[in-house]
Amino acid sequence: MNMSILKWLGAGSEDETPRYGILSSRAEWHAFAIGLSVGFTTALTGGKDAAWLFIILAGIAFGTAEVEVGHLKHVQKEPYYALVASMVGFLLTAFVIIPRLPAGVL
Repeated sequence: MNMSILKWLGAGSEDETPRYGILSSRAEWHAFAIGLSVGFTTALTGGKDAAWLFIILAGIAFGTAEVEVGHLKHVQKEPYYALVASMVGFLLTAFVIIPRLPAGVL
């Protein structure tokens, strides 16, 4: 049963899954998750150094930076998932999560 759920969610390439569309392949999920984590981390840490994460992600997504790591190759394969997710992660963290943190946490 677990394998059928993973397969439906996109545990392989788009040709191996029973559906097409948004987040229907492993590469799309990985690119989305990496982008979301970059946006979250950038908003949470802030500053110029954190902004470099966005620049590096964009460089990987548009192919100006070469990578040999499997999941980062998925960012090159599905760049828009990573870039949109990074903005969603940033905005959610900046405007929803951070304002709700108790005083003194950051």
